[in-house]
Amino acid sequence: MRKHLLSYLPLLLLLIPLQAAAQRDANIGIFGGTAYYMGDINPNRHLYRPAVSLGLLYRYNLNTRYAIRASAYYADLSGSDLDFPERLNADRPFAPAQFQTSLVDMALQVEFNFLPFTPNIIKWDYTPYVSLGISGSLITGSDADVVNCLNFPFGAGVKVNLSSRVSAGAEWSFRKSFSDRLDGLENPSGTHSFLHNNDWYSFLGVFITFKFFNFATDCPAYD
Repeated sequence: MRKHLLSYLPLLLLLIPLQAAAQRDANIGIFGGTAYYMGDINPNRHLYRPAVSLGLLYRYNLNTRYAIRASAYYADLSGSDLDFPERLNADRPFAPAQFQTSLVDMALQVEFNFLPFTPNIIKWDYTPYVSLGISGSLITGSDADVVNCLNFPFGAGVKVNLSSRVSAGAEWSFRKSFSDRLDGLENPSGTHSFLHNNDWYSFLGVFITFKFFNFATDCPAYD
């Protein structure tokens, strides 16, 4: 399924505004961790079938409390009724459902720092934070159909300065999808509920960000 990542690579590059990466208040970085699905097959088990997730992120720091972040994450997700034998007879007794998909999630979020935080200034300075925004995903299933859906992302994490150029952090985020097609199952038992029928997926991992050299602002000759 990872072969689909190559077809989405131009979108990942367009999402990251590289021309602004040299600004004093901007950082660009990478994300690595795991992703998993929750929905009709898996209604409430966290870290179910965790899959490797990789991504890029760009963060622009508005001030010590707020930042705007753009990101693009990739993951493979899967699920099967056979992992939940206690639910087979009640939901799909004659045809257990299963799926495997690849997705690229592209998000724009606002971060709020609980503590005043200036990236890459004070070593070991840190803050917990929360994030909220909007995202879109390109989902490719095993049958090669492509699904586009809108999501509501939110999460929490912590970030810390490692040096004058490098920051790092960890985050657990959730995507509430506006689609019920991630697992291929729509409206189980004939019900219609936005909160319960639509699928979720989650990212859990670490990131590292870099501040690129800005000659005009970092060089003492220009102070």
